[in-house]
Amino acid sequence: MVALFFSLPAGGAGEKPEVRKELAVLMRPQVLSALLTTVLGAGAMFTLYTYIAPVLHDINQATPAFVTAMLVLIGVGFSLGNFLGGKLADRSVSGTLKGFLLLLIAIMVAIPWLARNEVGAAFAMVVWGMATFAVVPPLQMRVMRVASDAPGLSSSVNIGAFNLGNALGAAAGGAVISGGLGYSFVPVMGAIIAALGLLLVLMADRKQPEPVCAAE
Repeated sequence: MVALFFSLPAGGAGEKPEVRKELAVLMRPQVLSALLTTVLGAGAMFTLYTYIAPVLHDINQATPAFVTAMLVLIGVGFSLGNFLGGKLADRSVSGTLKGFLLLLIAIMVAIPWLARNEVGAAFAMVVWGMATFAVVPPLQMRVMRVASDAPGLSSSVNIGAFNLGNALGAAAGGAVISGGLGYSFVPVMGAIIAALGLLLVLMADRKQPEPVCAAE
C-alpha cells in the first residue's frame, strides 16, 4: 500500500458511473466472449497449478525439495510472462494472446515427457509459468477494449472471470484424476482448455478484427 501510494499518480474521483448503462455494455456478445476467454485462460493455468506437486511426484518422483525448487522457477516464469505479455500486448493484444496461448498449449502437452528428468522439468516449469502469465495482460486489455464504455465494472468482472476460471480449472484437473486418467493427463487437460480459449480468440477476430494500436 505504501509503494502504491508513492508510485501511482494523483487523480480525481472521476465521473460517477451509470450502473445500468455499464451492465448493458457487459451483455454485448464481444464482451461476453472476451470474459469467457479469461475464464478459459485462467482455467488452463489452474488445471495444472492446483495439482502441480502430485503431478511432478507422479511423473518425476519429485521430492518435496524438488517441488519447492520448481515452484520458485514457476514464479520466475510468472514474472517474465507478466513483463513480456504487457510489452507485446502494447503492439498487438490479439497477436500476443494467440502466440502465448499456442505456447501454453505446446508446453502443457509436452510436460508429461519433459518433466521425466530434472532439467526437462525445470525448463518446462519456467516456460509454462511464462506462457501462463503472459496471457494475463492481453486478456485484461481485450476486455477493457471491447467494454470501453464500462471500464470500472468490466475490469472488476474480468477479475471475477479469472477466479471462476481458477475454480473450473481445479475442477477439470480433479475430474481427470478421479476419472482414472492419471496425473500425467492433467497438463494435457489444461492444454485442451487453452485450445478452447485460442479457438474463441480466433472466432472473435474473424468477426471483429483488432484495430491498429497507436504504438504502431
